[in-house]
Amino acid sequence: MENLVARSDAARAVRGERPPRGEEGLRRARLVGQGEAVPRGDLSAVNLELHGRVALITGAARGVGARIAARFAAHGALVYAADIDANAKLRLDVRDRAGVHAAVEQIERESGGLDILVNNAGLLANGAFDATTGEAWDDLVAVNLTGAYNCVQAAVPAMRRRGKGSIINIASVSHEKGGGAFGNVWYGATKAGVVAMTKGLARELGPLGIRVNAIAPAVVATAMVRSLLTPEAQERIVARIPLGRLAEEDDVARLAVFLASDFSDFITGDTIAVDGGFLRT
Repeated sequence: MENLVARSDAARAVRGERPPRGEEGLRRARLVGQGEAVPRGDLSAVNLELHGRVALITGAARGVGARIAARFAAHGALVYAADIDANAKLRLDVRDRAGVHAAVEQIERESGGLDILVNNAGLLANGAFDATTGEAWDDLVAVNLTGAYNCVQAAVPAMRRRGKGSIINIASVSHEKGGGAFGNVWYGATKAGVVAMTKGLARELGPLGIRVNAIAPAVVATAMVRSLLTPEAQERIVARIPLGRLAEEDDVARLAVFLASDFSDFITGDTIAVDGGFLRT
């Protein structure tokens, strides 16, 4: 396993200084295989720093997972960006229970512990209820639910040894809508399971200092989504969103940074929608 080390210099934030503006204001954190670090802007409060923390992010080869990895790196975390993709630097199939445990054990050996887990790996299903075969349903459950189970079971002992931790599960607004434009009923069912898992784990792990939250995006404008949805389909979805656009990858990534940081130290068991007002209006 290759160590995907991603660090940024938090010294300016510790001294209370603003980072330089413009191009010089970019955090030059290195995240192998994940491209350039993202801008930090002027928000340099120490409590949003992830300096010294170790994060495992699944489904991190592209899209939302890759953006979360880049954001975490820019905020100082040491990031293990894992994916089933053959080109991933850290190859990991979340369905492989033994492989997940071995990965966490190696992260502990290499980095001294694990502080943050982002369960982002997932499969999507669309179409009517009878368009999903039994085999496709098995795959949905194996990745979206069992994969999260495997990662939590492996990560919690490591976090317990650290005395605290943050688990962030990527759900979907479909957990509440039961599918629709944001994945079909079976996809929604697996994401509802993720939300239930989040609540139960928050209750059980809170006494150990481990927080568990979920992020529920609406349709995120990833390259894959834009290739799958026609412009007309995108317009129909946007028409139902009060803020008038699809979610961007960075909308999810910025919230993930907050939930991983000390700014959210008293938040657990929550599922936060990143949907432009779709669910609540």
